[in-house]
Amino acid sequence: MPASREDSPLSSADYDILVAGGGMVGAALACALAGNRLRIAVVEKQPPQLEWPPEEIDLRVSAINHASRNLLENICAWDAICEHGIQPYREMRVWDQSRLGDIHFDSASIGEPDLGHIIQNRIIQAALWQQMQQHADIDLLTPACFTQMDPEPDALSLMLDDGNRIRCQLAIAADGASSRLRNMAGIAVDVHDFEQYAVVAPVGTPDGHHETAWPRFLPNGPLAFLPVSPSACSIVWSTTESESLELLDLESSAFCDRLVEVSEGRLGALECSPQRARFPLRSQHAQSYLAERLVLVGDAAHQIHPLAGQGVNLGFRDAAVLAGTILHAQSSGEPWHGRPVLRRYERARRGDNQLTRKSMEAFNSLFSNSSPPLRLVRNLGLKAAGSSHIAKRFFMQQALGTGMDVPPLCRKRLAG
Repeated sequence: MPASREDSPLSSADYDILVAGGGMVGAALACALAGNRLRIAVVEKQPPQLEWPPEEIDLRVSAINHASRNLLENICAWDAICEHGIQPYREMRVWDQSRLGDIHFDSASIGEPDLGHIIQNRIIQAALWQQMQQHADIDLLTPACFTQMDPEPDALSLMLDDGNRIRCQLAIAADGASSRLRNMAGIAVDVHDFEQYAVVAPVGTPDGHHETAWPRFLPNGPLAFLPVSPSACSIVWSTTESESLELLDLESSAFCDRLVEVSEGRLGALECSPQRARFPLRSQHAQSYLAERLVLVGDAAHQIHPLAGQGVNLGFRDAAVLAGTILHAQSSGEPWHGRPVLRRYERARRGDNQLTRKSMEAFNSLFSNSSPPLRLVRNLGLKAAGSSHIAKRFFMQQALGTGMDVPPLCRKRLAG
């Protein structure tokens, strides 16, 4: 079980690595580093939910690509995730308001069993916490948060909100888009406000979703139906602030009617509950991933529009590259917590993260626009892409996480 304030050794313990944030990326990174003669602490403000009613669906879900699945398998968390429930999606049907913009992706066309899995975030996090609890070299410290960070000649000293201090060789900020450690280090971020809100909700699909993801581009932003269980989808509807408030206020039946209307009934009848939420959309990128004895991963380093569901996959790739960089340096006798080593991680990840961020900004701008010339261009572009096997294969490989240099921890391990 996570260490409590009463039984944790905070006042005297020194750690090799301190991971700030026990979310999906921070927990995966801790598991990837475990078992290598490193003493690790994971500090989390709020312990995760580990149990919930079996019929309840989390409002936050992630589209896990093949590279991320390989990482989760390699750190022995995938089986526990499967036990809680996962939903593969084998096809994707994208369409605009004009029928000219329809495009169909099918995993079978590239010899793959699926395009990925839609998984509730809390399922992933619970499995990762269960895995961290199996490692004697990981201390889980929760609830706890940081109030002060002080560099020392040979360590980094961090004060917790109960007055205790932790000293570590390296701190890893995996504490989200509003990262406290990043802000304490004075690392600035470049921010792009989409002036949109994402409305999220679970939706029953009694007529079936056909193991297909259904993104549709609307004038105010994209709407995506993501299959999350055999009989339900999770929706992510990006729209204006005023429409997001209107959607939250609708009665369940009226909300269902609106969804059926804007989806043109492609999923048939829908079942809705009052369970809905919204959050503002913006992208951001830290101007540096490094400070003295501090490195950023996941949303602490970068945040993108949820349009393509790539945010957590980028974070998992950060975790895989950083763990590999640290462990390789350690085995080579290099100072693994030093800037020269950590710059290798930053160089490996910064370009990929920035390219994905800017691509999503441009893509959202193009498709959240009612200008007739732009609509014609994007529809013709989708039609051309939909009729090109080479283009579709490229896009699917990118979505799978196999279309670029894959870090070792994100590769499938051969049996034996």
